[in-house]
Amino acid sequence: MPSKIAKAIKEALASGYQLHPQAFDFLSEIDEKIDVVDLVLKVVQSKLGSSDQQNIIVKEDIEKMLPPNLKEIEHVKAEARHMAPEYIEPEFEIVKDPTGDISPVEGLRGFQSLFRSRFEKLMKIVGKRPDSYQIRQISNLKKEASNSPQKIAGLVMNKKIKRTYVELTIDDESGKIKAVALEDPARKNASEICLDQLAILDLQFSKRGLAIAKDVYSPDIPDRLPNTSKKVVYAVFTSDLHVGSKTFLLDVFNRFLLWLNGKMGDDLIVRRLKYIIIGGDLVDGIGIYPYQDKELEEINIYEQCKKMANLIEKIPKHIQIFIIPGNHDPVRQALPQPAISKKYVDQLYSMENVKMLGNPVYLNLHGVNVLVYHGRSLDDVVAMTPGLTFSNSTSAMRILLKARHLAPIYGGRTPIAPEKEDHLVIERIPDIFHAGHTHTTDVNTYRNTLLINSGTWQGQTCYQLNMGLNPTPGIVPIVNLATLEVTLRNFTSI
Repeated sequence: MPSKIAKAIKEALASGYQLHPQAFDFLSEIDEKIDVVDLVLKVVQSKLGSSDQQNIIVKEDIEKMLPPNLKEIEHVKAEARHMAPEYIEPEFEIVKDPTGDISPVEGLRGFQSLFRSRFEKLMKIVGKRPDSYQIRQISNLKKEASNSPQKIAGLVMNKKIKRTYVELTIDDESGKIKAVALEDPARKNASEICLDQLAILDLQFSKRGLAIAKDVYSPDIPDRLPNTSKKVVYAVFTSDLHVGSKTFLLDVFNRFLLWLNGKMGDDLIVRRLKYIIIGGDLVDGIGIYPYQDKELEEINIYEQCKKMANLIEKIPKHIQIFIIPGNHDPVRQALPQPAISKKYVDQLYSMENVKMLGNPVYLNLHGVNVLVYHGRSLDDVVAMTPGLTFSNSTSAMRILLKARHLAPIYGGRTPIAPEKEDHLVIERIPDIFHAGHTHTTDVNTYRNTLLINSGTWQGQTCYQLNMGLNPTPGIVPIVNLATLEVTLRNFTSI
């Protein structure tokens, strides 16, 4: 018997009450969701203050004391036996998909328009800060020694991390300036700033005219209450299947499919599961990394896509599926990416419950705002941030959220197209930010935004071994959209 249940019974007996067997079973079911000792004490207080003369606690007594969110969950459990999976219709909106908005501009003019768009969008975001009126143009700075800091905002053109300081070069279109962060927390914040992102600096000038950054910060997202669904519905977040690779874990993925079809338990979740979001790299592709051909089970990209589509088709039709591409899929590599072309996955386009979308994409699922991004730029963030590794992918995702940009670093491992508009600025604040790419499952929160990196369905390849990447395959994050609570299911151990 769990210690909390035993303590709850002890408290009831001490007050002169016994637990009915059904009440005991009910407490066992909700033990992990609520403090059962406190709950029983509340029931005792309620009975002592009423005209109820019975010295036994029944299930109904406990149900009356449940908090509202738990009451609905238990109501769902009670009706689960006779409720069909289709009982709740999906309610979704595709808020922004880059597929139809991609408009590349050739040459230098294209990159000028891209970075102009980035600067203008990010300055608009910064303009919502209460201290934005203090921001000066670099050309208007007073470069004499003063105790009063001056605030600037601009794109980071260069960053040098030294043993005792961090040097940033900032450009705001009126000019550029070098500033050094000498003391924490400014030095620590400066080390996390990405190249080419917008940064805000509080500057003071020394007597010798050296610009000293007293504080450094990103546009960031505000702390706020997240949106949640009014109904208990679930969404599965996954990515990186890599069908076609010799290390694709078909047996493990088949267990996942059986689970989705209600043949492996978790009835409460499965019956209310309405969405599956797949964040790219559905297939392993061809020629993506050196000597990949030696690790492929299927060397034809069309056959890879066909095998992948056959697996997706086994997902129940009442579940709405959203699919974006990754860097292994047959689509242009540069961000933003359009949806995978119909010529490769005609089978998926013919499925009524599948939406083929670009990368990145904004969704609204039952009132919850979701940003879905494959995550290619996480490579660059991990490479440029001291102490960061792929095992804590959500820490890199947090840096992108703070920068309000999905791929701020130009010229690194992430190809970025010279577009008329920068589609990678995070203009909308997500309630859930989902990425993949790193093959490591990681879940965290930042300022009430749920961060999910959904891992993979591929075992370790020789290439990953050489790169020092240890994947965590077969682990699926499942989100209750009514509470944003995450359940992890490991299909490698079922």
